[in-house]
Amino acid sequence: MESVADMFAALAPADKEKAEQLREKYRKGAERHEKDKDEISEKANELEKEREVAGKRADHFNAGEVVLEIALIICSLTLLTRKKAFWLSGMALGTVGLVVTISGFFIR
Repeated sequence: MESVADMFAALAPADKEKAEQLREKYRKGAERHEKDKDEISEKANELEKEREVAGKRADHFNAGEVVLEIALIICSLTLLTRKKAFWLSGMALGTVGLVVTISGFFIR
């Protein structure tokens, strides 16, 4: 906007009054944007913090999902082998996955 205002000042338009009005309009717009810059920067910083928290939560949820899927596979091995050790280890791993997933809700 400043460059447009400077352009109106540098050029020799046919209608000088109209050019001066446009120049003033763009100059006011540039001043308004300069004032809003700090407010916008603060909002951007807040949104970056929210994005970081959401990313950390997503990491916990994804890790929990992976652990739960592995636990499901291990528990499925019980059907094939009929060994109780697979069932118990799958349940223990499922509990770990559940804890990891739930911990994602407590990240602030």
